[in-house]
Amino acid sequence: MRSLILTALLLHFIVFFSMGQGKKTDTNDHYNQLESRYQKLKDSLSLSYHFSPAVSSVILNNKQIEVNFFNSILSANRYRDENGKLFNSIARTSYLFSSIQLTYGLSKKARWNIGLDINAKAGRRDNDLNSSIFNIFNSRVEGNSEYAKAITSISPRIRWKPFRRNYHFTLQSSIILPISINTEKEDILGINQTYFLTQLLYTQPLSERLFLFPQIALQYGFKNDKATSIFYSPLTCYLGYLIPRKTILFSLINYVPILKKQKSWNYDACTFQIGVGLQYHISKNILFNAYYSKDIIGKNYNYFDSYNVGLCFVSN
Repeated sequence: MRSLILTALLLHFIVFFSMGQGKKTDTNDHYNQLESRYQKLKDSLSLSYHFSPAVSSVILNNKQIEVNFFNSILSANRYRDENGKLFNSIARTSYLFSSIQLTYGLSKKARWNIGLDINAKAGRRDNDLNSSIFNIFNSRVEGNSEYAKAITSISPRIRWKPFRRNYHFTLQSSIILPISINTEKEDILGINQTYFLTQLLYTQPLSERLFLFPQIALQYGFKNDKATSIFYSPLTCYLGYLIPRKTILFSLINYVPILKKQKSWNYDACTFQIGVGLQYHISKNILFNAYYSKDIIGKNYNYFDSYNVGLCFVSN
């Protein structure tokens, strides 16, 4: 645990030792340098050499296609109470989240994309606290253990570059429409709700090889007959380091506050996570990424270990 924390913090501190000072130039040279940097950034973000650990920020050119396949395994046998104290659970709880994200370049000026996400979930509760997290791939259960899986939602989505000359900033919004599942599965997978999700994504180069990728998500769950209104606002920051020409090493920090509305809005739960990972470009059009994260502090939240893999394809 200590080594994970130190690794994540070390990667974040690299930023303070990787910034160099450039030579002074006249106004025209300075302008040309800025234009060149913007063009390089545009090229790198609009084609396939981009960074997409959990969400893609790439604005596709007209008629380009992007396919993302994300998978996350979360597993915990301990939880934190409302005071943040850690306790053993009565069972190991594991989830497998899988999403296929299809995106199409709609705008001739490369400012608008449309897409569709298909989301699935598997859940398992094992009486044995020391059972393997890979049991999530096994539907057979014994005793009081439980298992369920289902396609849980589809999400129409838009991706937009609000500012014509700013290639750093991308905005993405979607409406997450639940697919009905039976009550038995709801007991394990949770109650489905309709959500509205907006993600603000920003890529900030710090040097030739070092960059930040902060993102803020605003996700509102609408009240229904079985669930109250809920609001998530994850704040995530990735620090990436490019090892030319195909590999990116990165660390992440993530804070997730959760608010629920009963009679009024209450700060019901939260978690703070850290993690490390890498991304590898298999080819110009295909990339693979994997990372591990760990919940380290929080309240009313499971003490999850999270294992994540993604595969992305972008057409020419």
